[in-house]
Amino acid sequence: MSSPMVTGNYVAKLNEFAQKSGLVPRYEELESGGPDHDKRFTQRVVLDGKPYPSGAGKTKKEAKQNAAQKALRSLFSDEHQDSADSTENAAEASAPVEQKSINYICWLNEHGQKNRLNIKPVESTRPGPNNTIYCCFFIVGDKKYPEVCGKTKREAKELAAKLVYDDKCGSRTTEPADENCNYASGQQNGEFSQNVFGVCDGTRSLSVKSKDNSFKETNFIGIINSYCQKTNRHHTFMEVGRCGPSHNFKFFYKSVIDKKEYPVGEGKTVKQAKQNAAQLAWDALQEQSDWDSKVSVKSTASEDGASLAPSTTWDSNESSSHNMHTSASDSVVFADSSNPSRGQNAVTNERVENSTSNATNKSRFQSDYDSIEPLGKGGFGHVYRARHKLVGKFYAVKIVDGEEKALREVMALSELRHSNIVRYDDCWMEDSEYKDSSYSKSKPTSSSSLQYLYIRMELCDTKTLKKWIEEENDKPLQNPKRKDESLLFLQQIVSGVEYIHSKDLIHRDLKPANIMFGQDGEVKIGDFGLVTDGDENMERTIYTGTPFYMAPEQRTEKYDRKVDMFALGLIYFELLWKVSTFSEKAKIWDDVRSQKFPKEFSQTFPQESHIIKSLLCKKPQDRPEAAALKAELQNVLRYSGDKEIAMTV
Repeated sequence: MSSPMVTGNYVAKLNEFAQKSGLVPRYEELESGGPDHDKRFTQRVVLDGKPYPSGAGKTKKEAKQNAAQKALRSLFSDEHQDSADSTENAAEASAPVEQKSINYICWLNEHGQKNRLNIKPVESTRPGPNNTIYCCFFIVGDKKYPEVCGKTKREAKELAAKLVYDDKCGSRTTEPADENCNYASGQQNGEFSQNVFGVCDGTRSLSVKSKDNSFKETNFIGIINSYCQKTNRHHTFMEVGRCGPSHNFKFFYKSVIDKKEYPVGEGKTVKQAKQNAAQLAWDALQEQSDWDSKVSVKSTASEDGASLAPSTTWDSNESSSHNMHTSASDSVVFADSSNPSRGQNAVTNERVENSTSNATNKSRFQSDYDSIEPLGKGGFGHVYRARHKLVGKFYAVKIVDGEEKALREVMALSELRHSNIVRYDDCWMEDSEYKDSSYSKSKPTSSSSLQYLYIRMELCDTKTLKKWIEEENDKPLQNPKRKDESLLFLQQIVSGVEYIHSKDLIHRDLKPANIMFGQDGEVKIGDFGLVTDGDENMERTIYTGTPFYMAPEQRTEKYDRKVDMFALGLIYFELLWKVSTFSEKAKIWDDVRSQKFPKEFSQTFPQESHIIKSLLCKKPQDRPEAAALKAELQNVLRYSGDKEIAMTV
């Protein structure tokens, strides 16, 4: 009689999983015993150099099946379930292996047809650390599901469909195994959390290492440190990212050995992520050509649980709570070469316990960054210049209330990668707003906003295009180089706008104050707080933007990307024309918006006047597209160059 555990072809399922992961499973025969009439065989799976729990059976085939099942259970087990002690029936009911046979996209299509629901997939891509990241989310009827990402377009779509499947079928536990919907949905609460953490998920490496409960006793951090000390190498951990809701927060770290980076490890605590990263690095080290197999390192814990591998203060400083987003151990620390005694460990643990409450309350911003200086403030919030301690690089960190406008900006920035757009790097949520000595609240916080969104972006020059225009206007005479510089600035702005429109987005608040300069002097479009989808049929918020630069139709509910072109016309005029005071500007501004320019301006800039008039057309359809404007400006530049050459001949 075969074992009740063998209810499916687990060997085939493991092979399928391994093939998708680019791995080859290996089976090791451990022992066999018993009388001839009741022989018992034992095997275990070794996958990617890691052994999994052994399986036994009356035949080699049965032992192999049970070993494959246990390996799969370990690979997919939930950390909150005791998979080792679960009954065989529970294992059959909850094994996510069976769900591999479900085609979630097909299921979702059938679900939509049966229930007469409109199923709409929304797909996108964004650059990752090594490869393009493919993302997708579904809109089912009126409900929008969270965005998920994968290595391929198909994988992302399948995972997105699975989220819907989990949501619809999550409570059913009595159906047959191959149709079972027993995964509890991991969705975050609320539209904001779903989207902002979907953005964070997009920054994950595609080769993350998840927690494995089978070999908790192995201290891979100690192994790596011991090996590096004996081979005179330097080892540090680098944080890659962190994201997720408070009940399911995830950390991502990777090992860096002598400046070489290794695959990313994932965990629910910093320590867990570092352990998984260390394990990945250890596996990779053994495959390298310079691997020194003669170097001995202690790889497991002793029977009483004390680590035999080198243990250090920073290793034990990480909190075991997944609510602890950061700690002092996030900075680079080299391991102590000595092995501390149990007495030392006891003192260390006591110190950690006493300091845990303080560490958990410490802001990630203050823990991970220093040299924090205010850059600006306004109705949007505060912006700070800050140096990341780990990488030693300065960034701009924008702190805003955790509300819809902030979410919109993060979502927009995460999709955009262009040399003339401020680059987004990272985001996270905190319960409090950082306050420096010069802090003053820019606007009252609504009682419903309990959290703050921290947006990390590339650091630009403090000088904006508005400041450049003001400096030019303060000069006693019109700068003869102003025309050429203005053209170069506008070309870069238009290039960025063309890219924004190509992503089916509208900026809606283009103005000199929102245009900055990068560290190398290049123009950068920023402040995407009012960005919106480019759907022409979408009803929009009226009077959204800065009135001075708003297109006429922006006062209605129907408008499209051409509102950005109207703003570009006004910006080009400001770039070219010297207006000494604001009152002087206010007098002519309504006329300029109506294509009525000062006579001297039209005489001085005839070609530019023609371009600006086309951009300020009252009817949006009469304004040029960004691509057409870009080509027109190139002609102006070419004409100016030819004219300059002719004058020198």
